[in-house]
Amino acid sequence: MSIVAHNRFVPRLVLALLAALALLIGLLVLPLFESGQSEGAVAAGGTGGAGLKNSSTSFTIEGNATESISPGVMAPLDLKLTNPHDFPMSVTDLSVTVQKVRAPNADISHPCSIGDFAVGQASSKITIKVAAQATSALSSLGLARAAWPEVGMLDRSVNQDGCKGASLTLGYAASGTLAQP
Repeated sequence: MSIVAHNRFVPRLVLALLAALALLIGLLVLPLFESGQSEGAVAAGGTGGAGLKNSSTSFTIEGNATESISPGVMAPLDLKLTNPHDFPMSVTDLSVTVQKVRAPNADISHPCSIGDFAVGQASSKITIKVAAQATSALSSLGLARAAWPEVGMLDRSVNQDGCKGASLTLGYAASGTLAQP
């Protein structure tokens, strides 16, 4: 009799286990199909500056990634260059570095460091023209997106959950020349 009673509960137990398994799979797979920034996304942004070749003053560069990054994903950086001078400026040698990572989910078992990220530099062949007393974004200058610098997360063969929700501090540098009469 105990065998018969036990068999009545087995189908319910199997159904409960299958339901729990389906829920678990749904929780793991659903985030892969969501759009927008998910909790696993990484945000990147920063500021920087540079000196002018023919002046003792400088100019500023700031900007953020245009989209979230995740393992294997690179995001363009639509940087804004500010020319505080009374003459137009030509900017070359634009470079980007990852300076700091803030990873609230990192721990000893799930680290997240600068080494988890990569930077694709702007094309070395570009010269960016910024008008006098102006701030210009790369997108507003007609510069092809493929020539913009980019930042991304490396897709490593280890668990990278420590980088979920991380934010990067980027540093920007460049050379500039004022077009003085």
